[in-house]
Amino acid sequence: MKWFSMAAGTAVLVGGLAACGGGGGGGGGGGFPLLAPAPATPVALAVNVLVNGNTATADSNGRYAVKPGDTITVTPASGTVDWTSSSAPSGAISLRNPAISNTKWSAQISSSTTATSVFTVSAKPTDPNTLSKDTVFNVSGGDARNGSYKVFAANGTKQTLALNFDTMSYVMTDETGATSSDGIEVDKSETGTYLFRSQRNEAGKAINTRFRINGDTVVGAFQFRVAKVPGSYATQPFVAPRALVTDQNEIDGIYNRLGVNLQATSRASNIRQALIGLHGTVFQLCNDATKAIADCLPPAAPINYTVSPGATPGVWNIVNTADPTDTGAFSIARIGGQNVYLSAGTNPQAPNDDVFRIGLPETATWPVTTSSGGDTDGTWGSANYDATTYQAILARPDTTFRAFGAILGSARTNINGMKKFTDTTPANFVAIQNGVLTVVVGETGGASTGYMQIGLH
Repeated sequence: MKWFSMAAGTAVLVGGLAACGGGGGGGGGGGFPLLAPAPATPVALAVNVLVNGNTATADSNGRYAVKPGDTITVTPASGTVDWTSSSAPSGAISLRNPAISNTKWSAQISSSTTATSVFTVSAKPTDPNTLSKDTVFNVSGGDARNGSYKVFAANGTKQTLALNFDTMSYVMTDETGATSSDGIEVDKSETGTYLFRSQRNEAGKAINTRFRINGDTVVGAFQFRVAKVPGSYATQPFVAPRALVTDQNEIDGIYNRLGVNLQATSRASNIRQALIGLHGTVFQLCNDATKAIADCLPPAAPINYTVSPGATPGVWNIVNTADPTDTGAFSIARIGGQNVYLSAGTNPQAPNDDVFRIGLPETATWPVTTSSGGDTDGTWGSANYDATTYQAILARPDTTFRAFGAILGSARTNINGMKKFTDTTPANFVAIQNGVLTVVVGETGGASTGYMQIGLH
C-alpha cells in the first residue's frame, strides 16, 4: 500500500514539471518510468531429519549415516514440497511402509546390495522463491542373507520366500502368485532360529512357524495350504535354497531319496534310490522301495528317464523313455557342500498326487550332528544324531513336549547313508543326513507313513 501511494505522488510531481516546461510543440510526455520491483532473493529450504525417531546429525560433508532397516523421516521446516528420491547404484534402495505427503517424507529403507550405497531424498518447494533441497544418506551394505529363496514345501508346492533381515520382514509367494507377508523375529528359546509372524498362526498355540538359515539355505516350517483342500492351512516343513546347480555336468550322483505323496484325506511315504548319470542326461529310479539301484533288477527294473534343462536355470525336466505321459522336474541344490535333490509338484498321472521329494548322495559317512526343524505334525524341535542313536525333543502346537529316542540301524541292504529306527509304538522311520541337513520320513506301509521331518544344523 505504501509503494502504491509513493507512485501516485511521483506521478503528480511529474505532471507539474511538464506544465512548466513551456508549451513548445508537443514534445512532452517524458515523465520518470515506473520501476519493476527487485526480484526476491531465493531462500534456502531447511529440513528436519529423523532416523528411527531420533534427530540425526549430518557429517562434515552434509550427509547422514544410516543402515538398511532404519526408518528415515524428512520434513520441511516450513511450507509444502514435492518429493522425489533416488539411489546410487540405481535401484539399490527400496522402501517399506512409505508415508509421503507434501509436509513429510518417511519410509523404512532396504538395500539390495552388501556394498555401501547413496540414497537421496529431494524436496522441491511449492514456493517458487525457495530453493530445492537434497538430503543425502550414506547407506551401509545390507545383510548378506537378504534375498529370494526357492521353496520346496512338504505340501507338494514350489514357492518363493523373500527374506530381509534388515527390515526383519518376509514375503512368501505361492505357486498362484498370492503373497503372505509379515515380520520375522529372533526365537529367544533357540539360538539361530527365527519366528515367522503370520495371521495364519492360531491364537493360544505354540508358534511353530520358524526357520533356520545356513549359508544359502533356509529350512523351516510355515502355514502352507493343505494339499487338495483349498482354504485350509497347516504348519508343514520346507527347504528353500538359493544356490541351485545350473551346470548339467554337475548333477550326477546316486541319491537316497525320501518323499511323501499327498491326497486330501491320505498321506503316504515314498522311499527310493535314484541315479543321475551320463553328465546329467539320464535319470534312473528303482521301482522297489527295498532295493539299491544296483540291485534293481526285473521285475522291479529301474525306470529310465531322459533329462533336459527346464525353462528356468537350475530346473531339470525328466520324461519316461517308455511312457511320455510320465514326466516331472527336479532341482539340485548345494547344501553343506553336497548336492541335494529337491522336487515338488503334482504328479501328472492318476491319481495326481501332490508330491515332495528330497534326496542326499549315497555315502558311507554318517556324521555326528544336531539339527532343528519342523515336521508334518506341526511340531518343532531339535534332534541329535550319532552313529547308533537318534534323540529328539519336539514342541507340539498345544505347547506340550514330546521326547523321542531310537536306535539306528541299516535301512536297506546295500544302501549306505540311509538308516532306520523304531520308536515304542512301534512306528518305523527312515533317516538321511549329511551333517547340515537332516531328513526323517515314515516307513512305507507302516503307521508313520506320510510323516516327514526336516532339520538344519
